Amino acid sequence: MSNELRIAVSEEKGDTPVTILYVSGDLDSKTYGDLETKAGDLIAAGAKNILLDLHEVHFMGSAGLRAMHAMAGKLKDAGGQLKLLNPSDPVARVLKTLGFDKFFDIHATRDAALKSF
Repeated sequence: MSNELRIAVSEEKGDTPVTILYVSGDLDSKTYGDLETKAGDLIAAGAKNILLDLHEVHFMGSAGLRAMHAMAGKLKDAGGQLKLLNPSDPVARVLKTLGFDKFFDIHATRDAALKSF
């Protein structure tokens, strides 16, 4: 059974503004639309750089990867970037197994991630 996906948002207003999405729960075929909708709304409102904090995501299926890939494409079209922060062990394994660790810029710490934008 899927754990409900929860998404919290904060803004970091440094030299380069970054929107941080704190995601928790399962990112799967039942919940990926919530992430796509939230990200789409933020991008439509002007967010160009998004940091996706995945340390509390317990499970990620292919639909979650698809949602992140779609987010990255929208941000690239807007002149921005999607970066990942501290994926949980199960998520990190999925990213590495499927080669997404080569596609996404992944950081272990919030400070390092923010400085990378």
